[in-house]
Amino acid sequence: MRAPSEHAVPEVPGELGNRPRTTVWHSGRPMVRVYHRDYRPESFNPGVRTEPLGRFHFFDDERGRRVPVLYTAEGEDAAISETVFRDLPVGSREPAVVPESLLAFYGLVRLRARRDLALVELHGHGLRRLGLRPGSLTGTGPEGYPRTVEWARALHGALPEADGLVWMSRQFNSERAIMLFGDRAEEVDLERLGPGVPLRTGPGRVILDRAANASGVLIA
Repeated sequence: MRAPSEHAVPEVPGELGNRPRTTVWHSGRPMVRVYHRDYRPESFNPGVRTEPLGRFHFFDDERGRRVPVLYTAEGEDAAISETVFRDLPVGSREPAVVPESLLAFYGLVRLRARRDLALVELHGHGLRRLGLRPGSLTGTGPEGYPRTVEWARALHGALPEADGLVWMSRQFNSERAIMLFGDRAEEVDLERLGPGVPLRTGPGRVILDRAANASGVLIA
């Protein structure tokens, strides 16, 4: 059997068996979320039918019910990079620019797990067990999303005990990104460590400007 291309997302095997590996995000461990300010900081996105696909959302469970999702990250840099900086070009001669008006829609909050969360490990040994490389699942561009969502659906179905997925952020590859399944985890499983702060002004803007300066992104 030929190994999959580094950047092509392979089809999900008909039977995953015992290949998926899980890890635990322990109770009390913090995480950082950049959220849309129309919603509560710990609310799950229900996934209306018209919303576009993301890396691992949206999909229906085996009964045809849409699975809500919540994305968060290990630290501030990954949370910002996976949201505010996500669509910025890399390698262009022109500076990467985020319109300041966009910041009005975003807030940043620190959360903490109230219980142990079982996450499917999509990095390190977990990827190798699935026969995958980062570039063929967690490092693809949007063109790969239809198939990466199928992997999320299959992993969700194969591991009823899994609360979500964890992988190394594509946009900031030294921190983990997390997606929680809203039919397994709930808002009550997450505790705010202080109020959410806007990214356009105040302490949130200080955090954003630090990340922008470090990565060469211009806010204008």
